[in-house]
Amino acid sequence: MKIEIGESLFYSWLRHIKKCQIVQSNWRPSPKWTLHNNAELERFMSFSNEHYARNFGYDVFKNNTLTQLITQAEMDLLGISFLNNEMEIYSVDVAYHENGLNYGDRKENSGRVIKKFLRTALCLWGYFNTTKGEIIFSSPKINNAIWGDLEYCVTDVNRLFETNA
Repeated sequence: MKIEIGESLFYSWLRHIKKCQIVQSNWRPSPKWTLHNNAELERFMSFSNEHYARNFGYDVFKNNTLTQLITQAEMDLLGISFLNNEMEIYSVDVAYHENGLNYGDRKENSGRVIKKFLRTALCLWGYFNTTKGEIIFSSPKINNAIWGDLEYCVTDVNRLFETNA
C-alpha cells in the first residue's frame, strides 16, 4: 500500500485544526447527484477558458464540456466544517513529483494547476451550491519560474470568481 504523506497531513489538519466534522479522501462526484447552477457554471467555464487563453495563452479546458469536466473531477481531500450554523468547505489537492511539479513544460504546469482550481470551484458551486470555499493546491517542490506564474494566476482565479460567479 502506498502511503500518501501529504494527504495524511492535510487530513489531520482538516480534522484537528479546521475542525471539519466530515473529511473524505479521493472525493469524486456521483453521476446520480443533481448539478445545480448549470447555466452559470457553463457561462463561467466559457468565460474563464477565454480569459486564460487570451491573457496567458493557456488552453485550460481544451475541448471539454462542463459534463466531461465535472465527471472527471477528483479532490484528494474534501473537508466540511459546521460551526455557528455556517458551513465551511475545504478542498485539497496534493501533487508530489520527485523532481518538482512536472505536468509538462512551464505553460502546461501552470495551465493544469489553474484547471484544477477552476474545476474544483465549479464542483463546489455545482454540487454544494456555494461560491465560498478554500481551495488548496500543495506541492513540496515547485520551480521558481512556475511558482511565479502560479502566484499571479491564483490571485487572478480568485478575482475572476469574485467578480463573475
